[in-house]
Amino acid sequence: MRLSDLMKATNNFSKDNIIGSGGTGTMYRAVLGGGTSLMVKRLQDTQHSEKEFVSEMATLGNVKHRNLVPLLGFCMAKKERLLVYKHMPNGTLHDQLHLVNEGGESLEWPMRLKIGIGAAKAFAWLHHNCNPRIIHRNISSKCILLDVDFEPKISDFGLARLMNPVDTHLSTFVNGEFGDLGYVAPEYMRTLVATPKGDVYSFGVVLLELVTGERPTHVAKAPESFKGSLVEWITQLSSSSKLEDAIDNSLAGKGYDGELFQFLKVACRCVLPAHKERPTMFEVYQLLRAIGEQYNFTTFDEILMPSNSGDADYMEELIVAREVKENH
Repeated sequence: MRLSDLMKATNNFSKDNIIGSGGTGTMYRAVLGGGTSLMVKRLQDTQHSEKEFVSEMATLGNVKHRNLVPLLGFCMAKKERLLVYKHMPNGTLHDQLHLVNEGGESLEWPMRLKIGIGAAKAFAWLHHNCNPRIIHRNISSKCILLDVDFEPKISDFGLARLMNPVDTHLSTFVNGEFGDLGYVAPEYMRTLVATPKGDVYSFGVVLLELVTGERPTHVAKAPESFKGSLVEWITQLSSSSKLEDAIDNSLAGKGYDGELFQFLKVACRCVLPAHKERPTMFEVYQLLRAIGEQYNFTTFDEILMPSNSGDADYMEELIVAREVKENH
C-alpha cells in the first residue's frame, strides 16, 4: 500500500484517529476511499534494515489464527514503517470493561467468558503450536481487540523485535515501560527476561479484570486506605477467605456464581508469585474451556497437546511484543 493512501485514510495521522499508542508505535483508525475501515500501526523508529523488515513481515504474515488480528499488509517509505490490520469495530477489551458510559450496559458474563476463552486459545496457540513459538511479553486488556461479534483478537504479537532486536527486554525495562501497569510478573523485576509464565501472569490479570470489573492498578471497590494493585487486593481477600467479594456486582446473583468463582480461582492460579506454580497457557485454556463447556463457544479446536512436557519457562524468545497504551 502507498504511504499517500494511508496518510489520507488516517487524515494525516490525526490525533482524532488514534486507537491507542505504546512502545511499538501508534495504532490509527483508517478509512479508505471506498469506505473500507482498517487499522494502521505507525511504528516508532525501527532498528531494522528494509530487507530485515520485509523478512520479519513475511514471518508475521504467516502467523494466522482466528483469534489473532489479521495483518493485511505493510508499507515502507523512507523511515516510515506502517502495518495494516483488519479493523476491529468493538475496540479494546479495556475500553469495553472500564469505559462504560454513564447508563451504558456492561458486558454480560457469558460474553466475558467467551472473550476469556478465545484469548486463552490464541495465547496457548502462540506459546505451544505456532512456528516460531511466540511469547507476547506485554499482554493486557488493551492488546485484546473485539470484532463485530465480540470475538477476541490479539494484537501486537511479534512487534518488539522490530523496535530493538538486541536486548529488547532490558531496554524497555530501563526506559520505564514496565512496572506501572499492574500486569508485570514479579520475577521480571529480578530477571528482566520474558518467559511464557510471565505471559501467564499478565493474562491472569486480564482474567481478574473480566471477573471483577476492576482496573489492574486501581481497585474502586477496595477501602479508601487500600493503595495496592488488583493482584494485591485479590491476594488479601483470598487470605481472609473473602474471595467472592471480588466478583463484579453487575454479574453476581444472576445464576452464574459457580462459574464466576471457578473463573476467579483460575485467574488466582495465574498470578501466583512463584512462576513455577502457575499453569501453562495451554492448561489455562483447558481450565477456562471446561468452565464454558455448556455454552459451546469452541466449535473446533486447533490447539494440540504441547509436545514437550518439561518446564517451558526458558523457551527461546523468538518474537516478543509490546503493549498498547490507550490515549485517554
